[in-house]
Formats: sequence, structure tokens, C-alpha cells
Amino acid sequence: MIEFCGHLYDGKTSAQAPAVCRIYDNGTVRIEQHDTGGALLLLGSIDAVRFSPRLADTPRYLYFPGGEKFETEDNEAVDRLLKRLRKRSALDLVHLLESKKRYVLLSLAVMVLFIAATVRYGVPAAAELIAFRLPGKVTDIAADQTLSALDRSIFQPTGLDPATRARLDRHFAPLLEQHRDYGIKVLFRKGERVGPNAFALPDGRIIFTDQMVEMAENDDELLSVLAHEAGHVVYRHGMRRVIQGSLLAFAMIAVTGDASGTSELFYGMPVMLTELAYSRQFEREADRYALAYLRAQGISTAHFARLMRRIDRWQEKHRGDRLPSYLSTHPETAERLRAFDS
Repeated sequence: MIEFCGHLYDGKTSAQAPAVCRIYDNGTVRIEQHDTGGALLLLGSIDAVRFSPRLADTPRYLYFPGGEKFETEDNEAVDRLLKRLRKRSALDLVHLLESKKRYVLLSLAVMVLFIAATVRYGVPAAAELIAFRLPGKVTDIAADQTLSALDRSIFQPTGLDPATRARLDRHFAPLLEQHRDYGIKVLFRKGERVGPNAFALPDGRIIFTDQMVEMAENDDELLSVLAHEAGHVVYRHGMRRVIQGSLLAFAMIAVTGDASGTSELFYGMPVMLTELAYSRQFEREADRYALAYLRAQGISTAHFARLMRRIDRWQEKHRGDRLPSYLSTHPETAERLRAFDS
């Protein structure tokens, strides 16, 4: 026989009665009042009893078919009983893990590895999945908010003459035609504070500053930059970066399709485009895209490298007195340009 003390609840009221539970070898369960009289409160079979799993030193419960519940803090006695009955719960593993120091440390290590893997692989993968499934209205809102903020704070209307813009439009036309499904469109802005720069907005609009155009020695150099920015558009790098920082909010938008509250999420995008770098992965993808396009068109990839080195020298000369230039948002210049030199 195994016995333990506790309290019996009748399942109908909140009243509790101090009681003793006795389980006999034949499977009989007898619960008696815990006083000198020892009045019988409940009689049943162990086969009909359901046991709560052990979680640290919290009370255990025995549930009876009639709705009665017996509560006890004698976990050791209940464990002996369950061992004798050969009853196991999947949650017994939780108690095992929390009761052994080595298992606690192992669990912490597994948790840290899981979090690290989630941040390193899970979040980017989820951001990519969401970015390619967001409704077009969301990317339109992102682009409009961003361009509006840039026009108010950084850009001025372009000072390029109409002939230059028309010439570049003609030179860019084949690339734009090949990317018709991505809505790529070239805009020009005067951006003294950012110098020679180019940005790809989420909806496919790509902005060239006048300074970038003026620094280029030929139109193929600008075309190589356009090909790079087209890579960012094709792979939705801008949206993926924003989503990674606001994953939960974007998940709700993706699930519900409600873009009404999206604008607040893009207030920081102008800063991201002008001051923060893309990840190495995104830059490599955009570089490979530009390399593949230029080679397919028979255009020397060295055009990109020459323009980037020119910008690099400009950046060194103007460091500290302007917002970051094109190369500060596209890091590791020397490493990247080796691929374009080959």
C-alpha cells in the first residue's frame, strides 16, 4: 500500500477537505477524511485515475471520473506509485531536464544554438519568404514613403539638362525592357549631401544623383551601376532588410493582407538607404547579377570597377563633410572590384 496526505475537492464547489489517499495492491483507491474519525470520502479504482505530470515541486493532482480531484505535495510518494504502475507521461522529460544540472546546462546550450540559428538563418529566410509574397500595394507604400522623405530632406530636383537625361534613357532602355516585370524606372535627383550615389526603391524605381552622372566618364559606367541596383530590385533586398527588422509586423501584413498600417514601418528606410550597408550576401548577389548582365551584353565589367575607384577617391577627399557615399553603403570595395577586374 502507498499513502499520502493532501486535500480532496468534490468537483462541484471550491471547498477542500483534508484527506489521506491510500492505494492498495489490488488497485483500490480509498480516500478518507484526515481526522480521528477517518470518514470515507471516496472509493474507486486506480485504473480510472488520471495523474498530473511532475513539474519541479509543484503540487500533484489525481483526477477521478466523477470530477473529484485530490491534491498532494508528496511528489515522492506519487512518483513511487507511478513507477509501480509503470505509468509515464511525455512531460516527465521536463522534470528530468530541470532536476539535473547537466541537463539544465545542455538545455541552455541547445536554446542558445537554436536562437543563434534562428537569427542567422531563420529570420533571413522568413524575411525573404515574406518579401516575395507581399502585395504590390505594400512595396508601393514603402517606395512612396521613402522617396517623399528623401525629397524633403536630402534631394533637390535634378539639374541635368534634358539632352543628357534623354541620352541616358536611350542607353538604359534595353535593361529596362528586359526588366519590365520588375517595374524598373530611372529617376534623377540632385543630392549634394550624398554626392555620387544611387538607390533602388522597393517598387523598382532607381535614383541616380546628378553627381553620379557627372562623375561617370561614359554611359556604360552608369549602366553597370544600374545593373547592380537592378539586382537589388530583383532580389528585393531593400524590403528584406526592412522586414528583418520588423518581422512580426510584416508577418501580420502578409497573413491578413491589410496594408493600412504599413507606412509607419518605412519611416527609417531613407536612413537605411543612405547610411547603412546591405549585408555581404545581398551585395554579392547584386554584384553577381550585374556581372552576368554585363557579360551577356558584351559590356566590359571594368566600367563598374573604374567608376567605383573614382568614387572611392572622392569619398576619401570629402570624408566627414557629407553623408555617406555610394561605397559606404556598398562595403568591401577592393574585394568586390576584383571580380569586375577579371
